[in-house]
Amino acid sequence: MLWRMAQERPDIPMALKRHVLVEAGHRCAIPTCRQTPVELAHITPWAKVREHTFENLIALCPTCHTRFDRGEIDRRAMLQYKSNLGLLNSRYTETERQLLQALAQQELFMGEQGEPCCDAPGLDIPNFILYRAVSLPSGMLWTVKNLFVDELIWVSDLHTDVLKIHLTEQGSELVSRWLEAEPLP
Repeated sequence: MLWRMAQERPDIPMALKRHVLVEAGHRCAIPTCRQTPVELAHITPWAKVREHTFENLIALCPTCHTRFDRGEIDRRAMLQYKSNLGLLNSRYTETERQLLQALAQQELFMGEQGEPCCDAPGLDIPNFILYRAVSLPSGMLWTVKNLFVDELIWVSDLHTDVLKIHLTEQGSELVSRWLEAEPLP
């Protein structure tokens, strides 16, 4: 039966496949994963919709795809990951999204008071706690201007060659919602 369904299912058109992969940056669309390689998954199963559409396709690594197919990641979360990708991609550049991702990874290791909330092997914990920021050469601030304009980040050490970029409270909320597959504001 499965073999027959696979025979009837047409390949995803290359242009559509490319569009979905570009949307996710050729990485897993789940922000806490972002692994490669990726494969395309139907958010609503192919057996129900019997068509390939951009809105129903998402890029997932093989592990997340398997977890999704098993029900370990629910469809509602997957729909929100897809929606959040669209919102983030329409407003922020790849550099800005990577900066949010880097700051988000730091948030995962930090508690409310700036204390590490879990072991962070390989990290220089004292500097990590002290700065809780990402460094950026001062001449590169323009690359993250939308995050700055939207008040998602703030900058310290303005009078040096290296700026420290931090999440604002609003930025921290956005990152948290993004990671938890909640609707973005």
